[in-house]
Amino acid sequence: MGVRDAETLSGGGGNGCPDASIGRFVGVVRRFMPAIVAAATVLFGMLCIVSTPPGHIPDIWAHVYRVDGIVNGDVLARPVDSKSLLHGTDGNVGGRVDWTWIDFSVQEYDGYDPAVVRKDTITVQDATGADVPYNNTATNSPVAYLPQLAAFALGKAFGLPAQVTYYLAECLMLAVYASFMGLAVAALPRWRILVGLVMLCPLLIRRYAFAISADSFTQATAFLLTCLVFGAMLRRVSVRYCLALSALSVCMAMCKFIYAPLVLLILFVPYMQWRMADAGDVAAARSGSPWKEPRLWICAVGVAASLIWLAVWMRLTSWFVTTPMIVSYDDMNAKKQALLGGADGMIEALGAIGTAIAHGKANLDNVPDSIAIMGFWMMTVAVAVVLAIATVRRAMPGRMLVFWWCAWCVAVGIILLTYLALWLQYTPIGADVVDGMQHRYFFPLVPLLTLCAAECVAGLRSTIQSVAVPAAAVETH
Repeated sequence: MGVRDAETLSGGGGNGCPDASIGRFVGVVRRFMPAIVAAATVLFGMLCIVSTPPGHIPDIWAHVYRVDGIVNGDVLARPVDSKSLLHGTDGNVGGRVDWTWIDFSVQEYDGYDPAVVRKDTITVQDATGADVPYNNTATNSPVAYLPQLAAFALGKAFGLPAQVTYYLAECLMLAVYASFMGLAVAALPRWRILVGLVMLCPLLIRRYAFAISADSFTQATAFLLTCLVFGAMLRRVSVRYCLALSALSVCMAMCKFIYAPLVLLILFVPYMQWRMADAGDVAAARSGSPWKEPRLWICAVGVAASLIWLAVWMRLTSWFVTTPMIVSYDDMNAKKQALLGGADGMIEALGAIGTAIAHGKANLDNVPDSIAIMGFWMMTVAVAVVLAIATVRRAMPGRMLVFWWCAWCVAVGIILLTYLALWLQYTPIGADVVDGMQHRYFFPLVPLLTLCAAECVAGLRSTIQSVAVPAAAVETH
């Protein structure tokens, strides 16, 4: 398969030609882009850590409590009687949290994150800790907090103050995030500069490259998985590469489960690898069957393991709701039964989702959030339009068009599933619009949509040039 990379085109001319100099410069930048992205991520992330006071990350105290609860052995949430400003009713779940973190969160609370516990409601406690609620993060598995868990465990083992452990967790998460970004860009056969610049967008880094949050590791994993899949679609990769891809897909499913559909994209890898072998590998060509391709079974096992994990984890965490003060378990169950029981419930859900999308409805009617949500939807529609034009013009091989349509559908499906989850667990019964949507839920999908748009535009450009060149030749005769 040919590789067309606009970033490596140097133009014509000799050694003194400006186009050649620019081309060489672009080539150097492209070569070192993984290191540039990793270093820039660390630099900007450290500036954000310094400028962001503790407690100013979405749902931060619920994430802190969840991480410390896991360190204390509460891998699965359990019922607790205490309450927070966000979880102010009965039906809360959480775990055991050390007093150092309870006191630190109360001390740092300045009105930003209402997940901070109300100490006057704590009933189960001792000298070292107490049971506190964190419903809205209780469904996150320990894998989503691996860097933070390491920092919290170190902090507890060495008796570090909460503030020191807090910043240690942020720095460790930033190091992991930057490493993943460098690996992601290195995996790209083309579009390194474009995707690298997208990854360095301040909006993506500002709160989500270092935060004590499930969003940080989830976003890093989604970016790396996207780039690894794209790389395997364009070049021959080793069995070891596919093993890493399969393991990463399971890790992706173990993060925030709403992004698990991204795992399905790795199923395209074995077929593309078989086609490449069929064209260039005599031994593989003689086999004549994709079923003999070991990469197929490796990727299939990865997807199967991801689905099994999802089924088990969702079963273990389906007995409570994330915001009982807004939607009780009984209300959520009633909405679920209505959704699955007939057309009326489905129409109600689709209507609420459609209204939220059309109006750019954001959590708490936050105007900047609403503008960003509408911007992301416009980008998604624009990608679909470009992809449709590329399909009509046959701007790339049919199998790549199928892949990109599936990738676009997976991205849109993830967002629609997010709206559906918010309708079930965050939107009160009777509301005609889904509430709770935030623009950060789109972030893990940005590189996938960027690559799709770039491939379509490049394919269309090549198609136009291939038509224009013969036409110009005819005119010269």
